[in-house]
Amino acid sequence: MKTRILLLLLGLSASIGIYIMLTATDTHAARPQPGTVVTLDVYSGKPNPSWTLPKATGDELARRVDALSVTAPDAPEFDGLGYRSVSAVTTADDGKQTAVTASRGVVTLEKAGQRRRLVDSGRAFELWLVNTGAGELKPELLKQVVASIKPAPR
Repeated sequence: MKTRILLLLLGLSASIGIYIMLTATDTHAARPQPGTVVTLDVYSGKPNPSWTLPKATGDELARRVDALSVTAPDAPEFDGLGYRSVSAVTTADDGKQTAVTASRGVVTLEKAGQRRRLVDSGRAFELWLVNTGAGELKPELLKQVVASIKPAPR
């Protein structure tokens, strides 16, 4: 009888401990750190490469996005193999995020719950953003992605 009660108490204690662990939240871990993280959407089946921009480059990113003022039509997403897009997520000190995705001449800006599409003439913005990863990406990958962005010479 004592063994049953002891086992019941141990089981109850374990259940309560598991419940506490599953429901506890760490508010510091939930908020992303301020800064800009760029991700190259190039792989399927393994993690895509990402890198963090220095503050000055993050500021340049904002200036370049502001220069893209012309609204672009919706473009179909590329869903093939290989390079698809490059994106940057900037997290402000207050935790608010701005996301920019460049692909095939269209830049999508998502900020404060609103989405805008902008024209990236000649894919110059997309190429610049990919090249911010020059020190982080494998050289052969960077070369392959840059080649797929630049139009073939005529």
